[in-house]
Amino acid sequence: MIRHLFKLIWNRKKSNFLLITEIFFCFLVLFGVLSFIVYNVRNYTRPLGFKHENVWLLTMRPSTDSTAQNRQIVEQVIQRVRAFPEVDQASLISSNAPFSFSQMNNHFSYGDVKRIDSDVYEVQDEFKDVMQIQVNQGRWFGTSDDASHHEPVVINKALQRVLFGEEDALGKIIHVDDSTNFQVVGITDYYRAGSEFSAEDPAVFTRINLKKNPKYFANEMLIRVKPGTGIDFEEKMVKEISGIGKDWALEVATLEKMRQNKAKVTIIPMIALGLVCGFLILNVALGLFGVLWYNISRRNSEIGLRRALGAASGQIYRQFIGEVLVLATFGLIFGVLFAVQFPLLQVFQVDSEVYFIALAGAVVLIYLLTTFCALYPSRQAAAIHPAIALHED
Repeated sequence: MIRHLFKLIWNRKKSNFLLITEIFFCFLVLFGVLSFIVYNVRNYTRPLGFKHENVWLLTMRPSTDSTAQNRQIVEQVIQRVRAFPEVDQASLISSNAPFSFSQMNNHFSYGDVKRIDSDVYEVQDEFKDVMQIQVNQGRWFGTSDDASHHEPVVINKALQRVLFGEEDALGKIIHVDDSTNFQVVGITDYYRAGSEFSAEDPAVFTRINLKKNPKYFANEMLIRVKPGTGIDFEEKMVKEISGIGKDWALEVATLEKMRQNKAKVTIIPMIALGLVCGFLILNVALGLFGVLWYNISRRNSEIGLRRALGAASGQIYRQFIGEVLVLATFGLIFGVLFAVQFPLLQVFQVDSEVYFIALAGAVVLIYLLTTFCALYPSRQAAAIHPAIALHED
């Protein structure tokens, strides 16, 4: 029966070419959209590696270009902020705060592994407490590292995998472009500062040591406030800081609001792609339904003859369902051959599992779509009375 259906569809390949092509392109669009969705959903289910609730970002823009003067003001500001009873802890940070649209990266090397690109986060010792980061191996850097020969760094597991493999990373010396040496003192499991939908990229935390680097200047500060702290404290804090940094432009944002804004960058395209994909599926469904209806009207004599020879209505019903599934199979064969190249070639450096899940999902959806579209026309074909069909012919 299956062989007969394949032969039947193949003999009518010219008349079914357009429909097979529609199914092929529908599968490709489904595969692309599902790959995008699966990739982001898998990332969303992974831990961020920090807690952003009750954390504010204070951005300070100096009114002068005097680095020494601005540095003194920043030191006074951070001391005043930490003194507020509403503040649990505060830390200076480079411009790439969590959920911001800024990035900093560099190339790190160890042994034979050269120039691995990694995000770099310059933070103070208190950053661990501000973001409540868990260091699973080793420790976080602190004042005990002031006398260290090499600058201490904390890395995440993503960088450990690509830089050290199975080797223990603690205590190892890594290099930046063969000029600066850092010593790994701690490893954290996750740190995804881009957004909830971003992948786990290699990350390095370097230490801001104001005593050792008198020329260093940072104009952003992360502040963990006590739960329930609201806009009243924000106004009070900004007013007092404005008295320290005269004519400085100050901006306060919550990481929760920044998280929501960053998430929209991913959610809105997913919704848009979903709508486009849904419109395409609707068009394919209407095309399938129309073609099946037209084929049934042209094949009344064939149906009537089969019924007269003793074919049951259920056999007619299953035949037309089978023809549609075979038609979908022809479109899917070419689509799967094209889609399987993505995991094989590691396109976009995405895990192969993402592509295989999307591929399987697209195949299932195409078969469900074609079966659903064939149900009613096939039922109508099965209900044709042989005497009436042969009389009309």
